[in-house]
Amino acid sequence: MKIATNKIAVRIDPEFGARITELTDLRSGRNWIVPAEDPRPIATESYIDGRPSGWDECFPTVASAEHPAWGGAIRDHGFLWGRPWRCQYAPCGIVATYDDPRFQFRRAIRLAGDRVFVRYTLLSRHHAPLPWLWSQHCLLDCQPGERIEARGIGPWKDGDGQTAELGPVQDPSAGVAGKYFAAVTGRADVALTGTGGTIQFSWQSRSASHVGFWFSYGGWPKNRPLYQLGIEPTNAPRNQVPNGTDIGDPMVLQPGQAKHWQIQIRLTGR
Repeated sequence: MKIATNKIAVRIDPEFGARITELTDLRSGRNWIVPAEDPRPIATESYIDGRPSGWDECFPTVASAEHPAWGGAIRDHGFLWGRPWRCQYAPCGIVATYDDPRFQFRRAIRLAGDRVFVRYTLLSRHHAPLPWLWSQHCLLDCQPGERIEARGIGPWKDGDGQTAELGPVQDPSAGVAGKYFAAVTGRADVALTGTGGTIQFSWQSRSASHVGFWFSYGGWPKNRPLYQLGIEPTNAPRNQVPNGTDIGDPMVLQPGQAKHWQIQIRLTGR
């Protein structure tokens, strides 16, 4: 499925987790998304079996986890990727829905000019509380020397809680990889920018309280190193679903509860 304006185009694969495989600036011809393998792998339970690519939604975890509220094991990157979604055309966009006996996850995309407006709805259908983590997993096809520019966020922190400096995108020969997090303070604007243009993610803290920055400049995995990065709005600075099920915890979905949030993406040229 494909939608477009006179400035940008978006392509979605409904049968493979409603993965977005194309986010192209039609003015420059640049597809900002890491392209998929051709042919793409059949839906699998191991995310890394196929070349990580495209834009997926991670829910209710990023890293694989065990949690009794979810019946035990949760696969790496969560339930949504690689599985069929219901996708329908809407005015200037596509509404994609994943139905599970315990929840419904909905992502509505609308295009306007050079912008992508994304609205999410998560609805509980379960009889008991469900802890959850969401991360927008949009893998970007970066180029050496491009920069991450951010406003409205706190300092980047590494896995040990130490302040981290991002610096420009490194060459694939750098052989480094990692992930950092930062808290959002009000409105966040986080962009990858270079001589070929800019992709900017914007949202309010009430929609996503944190942002993750994932990068592999030829540093992971060892057997076939990747060259990519991800600007990842998320509701928590972590990779695993939380343990608690307390009433009132924003990371716990109560029976019958609905959550709503939104993100905006803009493509601009140079």
